[in-house]
Amino acid sequence: MSFYNCVGPGCGWGGGWWILGGFLWFGFWIGVVVVIVSLVRGRHHHHHEGGVSASTSALRLLEERYARGEITREEFLERRGVLTGTAPPPPPPPPAAPAEGEPTEQL
Repeated sequence: MSFYNCVGPGCGWGGGWWILGGFLWFGFWIGVVVVIVSLVRGRHHHHHEGGVSASTSALRLLEERYARGEITREEFLERRGVLTGTAPPPPPPPPAAPAEGEPTEQL
C-alpha cells in the first residue's frame, strides 16, 4: 500500500491537521525572530549603561527629588549643572576675619 492510497486516522497529516502544522511552523519562526531581537536589544542596552544612560538616569532621579520637594530650587539647579557639565565655577571663599589686635589694613 502506498502513501497516496492511505486513508484513515493513522495516515499522516490527513483530515486538515496540516493547517495546524503550518501554524506551529510559523509560530516557531516568529519565536526565533523575537529571541534574536531581544538579544540584540539587550546587548545594545548594556553597551550604553556606563555612558549616556547613566547620566540620564541620574538627571531623572534629580528631577524626581526636586518634584517631591526633597531639594530646593538652588540645589536642583546646582546639581543639574554638575551633571550636564554647565555648572558655573564655585564662588571664591570669603576673606578670613582678622584676629583681635591685628591691623585690618595691609601695609
